[in-house]
Amino acid sequence: MISFFKKLRHQLLHENKLSKYLIYAIGEIILVVIGILIALQINNWNNKRLLKADEQKSYLDIKRQITSDKNELLKVKAYNDYYSKAYEYANKIIISGDRSRVDSLALISMTLSQYSDFHRSGNIYETLVNSGDLKLLKNSGITSALQQLEMTYNFANKLEDIHWEIIINELSPELRGTINYTTYKAVKPEKLFGVEIQNIFYESIYLTKAKDSIYKRALSEIETLTDLINKETGTSVSDGDYRL
Repeated sequence: MISFFKKLRHQLLHENKLSKYLIYAIGEIILVVIGILIALQINNWNNKRLLKADEQKSYLDIKRQITSDKNELLKVKAYNDYYSKAYEYANKIIISGDRSRVDSLALISMTLSQYSDFHRSGNIYETLVNSGDLKLLKNSGITSALQQLEMTYNFANKLEDIHWEIIINELSPELRGTINYTTYKAVKPEKLFGVEIQNIFYESIYLTKAKDSIYKRALSEIETLTDLINKETGTSVSDGDYRL
């Protein structure tokens, strides 16, 4: 094809047909421009395709991570629920003043040092921001839901930090010398029925209830975010239904 145009150009110049040569030259320029535009369009299309593929991969990576978080949350929530019920039972013993159940009270008092501690698989939103990959995500509904979930995670971790501080600063001084840590028997039974221990139970009950509420919120937000990602990527939930 190129040799054909070269022969045609030489023929027109040789025959001194200037007007026809100009028309030919303009046509050749137009063809070159069209070729460049097509090449640019193909390159642009290919770049968009690659960016879309990266975007879809990011959505699926987010889904995998929040699915892992969901599984961890369910375990943490069950752990928290168990001890919340135990603390309520201990509080009823204190209110009743039933000294015959002091051994049960001592045993539950020892479990006040146990607390739920949610460890997510990673800080998704912050990682996307720091890596610059957040700009790949064009679905604003997903990015907003992801940001909200990160805020909920942070709130849960703050409640857990408060719980830990109560254990260290309030519980340990009260139980030391009150219960034998080896036998779990009360050394000073009357102190277990005192207002100091009861207040710690109240605080622990309040915190476990607050954490249960925030765990439920996180699970609900994970469900919403997963649904948004499924719609965006055309995938479906494959790890079971976790509606509360």
